[in-house]
Order: sequence, then structure tokens, then C-alpha cells
Amino acid sequence: MARSATLEALLKERVGQLVGSELRAIEEEIRRELDSPVTLIQEMGGYIAGAGGKRLRPILLLLAASLFGYRGPRSRRLGCVVELLHTATLIHDDVVDQAPLRRGRVSANCQWGNDASILVGDHLYAKSFSMLVRDNDRSVMETLARATVSMTEAEVFQLELKRGGHATEEDYLRIITQKTASFISACCRIGAILGQAAPERVDALTQYGLDVGVAFQISDDSLDFVADQATLGKAIGADLREGKRTLPLIATLERASARDRERIQSLIAQRELDGGELEEIRGLVVKYDGVEYALGRARTYAQAAKDDLAPFPPSDERETLTLIADYVVDRDR
Repeated sequence: MARSATLEALLKERVGQLVGSELRAIEEEIRRELDSPVTLIQEMGGYIAGAGGKRLRPILLLLAASLFGYRGPRSRRLGCVVELLHTATLIHDDVVDQAPLRRGRVSANCQWGNDASILVGDHLYAKSFSMLVRDNDRSVMETLARATVSMTEAEVFQLELKRGGHATEEDYLRIITQKTASFISACCRIGAILGQAAPERVDALTQYGLDVGVAFQISDDSLDFVADQATLGKAIGADLREGKRTLPLIATLERASARDRERIQSLIAQRELDGGELEEIRGLVVKYDGVEYALGRARTYAQAAKDDLAPFPPSDERETLTLIADYVVDRDR
């Protein structure tokens, strides 16, 4: 935890120095775009914007653009686009998962209902693509369109596996690569496009985003088993309650004795898990080092992300991107 706090403080300082003013401009842009004559959109928009978040995606876009010397209105506009898109996916995810918490607060679907949440999520999608049209860059549009198609396909595939009751590590990696990493990768790619980087440099930063995204999601899924709920900002054990088989659980099922494996499978096959059953599964994941295995895989991807930056000359931006690769694994929320 001490390393996590140190990394987070250092990263916050570096990001503030490099792109802090642009991040503040993005926050203002988000508030303007969420303004609406429809009261419900105004209320939900204010609630969502006030929840904050890591803003990892716009940060990566801004750093990528700055890495190639671009600082201007387009990076701020597109930073707003990717954050609105990301927020829309979170709202829809919470409806699908029936999640009670988001970023430490009652989720929008619990506060206003599924119908309002779906519609406001759709509104945010529409807003973001309207801003893309105003930006009018075909390569940026294509990048985000590919990522969005990939994300929605992964969501359906994840639902298919959930209904089938079985998932391999290969299945899991496919889902998080398409669902989380493809979008993070798109943010890095857009930044490089804004900086008019050479094609091979655009591809290198695109791959960096993909590797960081996979590391980030594996770490996030591991926290579901070991983090403190107040720190994490969402319900602990949420993935288990929703029937998702993430890497710590997949690794545990592969390592467990026949008796323990059968017990876990019988529990997660239930429609609902009570607190005691949830703790029983978490205890078995700890027993078989499922989280340690998953975090080891996350660190492998984080190292790959740092290796992806090797072609770039030393700079504050490259150093901060390297720091992000470390932070996404060694964090507690």
C-alpha cells in the first residue's frame, strides 16, 4: 500500500505539471457538454460529472499528444470525447450488472432507474460522436469507431460466457483486450495522430495503450478480491455476484483440488451469493494464490508496455507514461 500511495502521489504531481491545465479545461468542457434543457439529463449529468474518476483515458491522450509536441484545443476536445464515451459505457455496464455503487457513490441506475440510465448513457454516446463530427478527422473517427465496435462485441461475448458458465484464461484475455484495452489503446493512438507522429511511432504508442489496458483490467479484477470497499469505491466481490469469471478465479479453478473446485463451481452457479458464501470463495482464491497469479500476469503486460516506449527519446512525457504502466498494477483502487 505504501508503494501504491507513493506512485499515486508522484503520478499526480507529474500529470499536473505536464497536462494539468488541459485536464482542467477538459473538466469544464465535460460540464458544458452535459448541460441540457432536459431536467433529468441535467441532474444525472451533474451527478456523474461530480463523481470524478481517474480520468486515465484523457490523461493518456494528452500525454501522447504532448509526447509528439502537440498542445492545443483538439486534444482538450477529444479528451472530453473519450471521457464521455467511457462514462456512457460505465452507465450501461452498471445497468447490465445491476451494480449498486460507482466511484464510492450510489450508481446512477440505483438512483434514477435502469430506463433513465440507459437513455442518458445513449445521450452521452450521441454527444461524444457529435463532438467527433465537429472535430472532423477521419483517422480519429475510425480509431474510436473500431474501439467502440470491439467493446460492444466483447460485452456480448462476456454475457455469452456468463450464461454458459465456463471461461478460460484465453477467453478472459480476449474480453479485456477488446473491452478495456482497445479503448485505452485508441486514446493513445489519437494523441499520436494529433501530434502527427510517424506511422511506426503511432503503432508503438497504440501497442503501449493495449498492453497498459490489459494490465489495468487484470489489476482491477484482482482488487475485487482483496481491496477495501471504501478505498475501491465499488462493492467488493461485485464480479462474483455478477457471475463474471475473472483471472484470479480462473487461475484458482485450475489450481484447486477437485473438492474445492466443485465447491466454488456450485457456489458461483447460484443466482445469488450471501456474504458468507462470498467470503468462502475469496478465501479459496487466497488459498490457491489466484490473485498473485493474476497480478504476475498484469506485471508482464506492464513491462511490455514500458518496452513499447523504447523507441522514443527520453522526455518527461515518456517517463510519465512509464510511471502509469507501473501504477496500473501497483494500486489499491
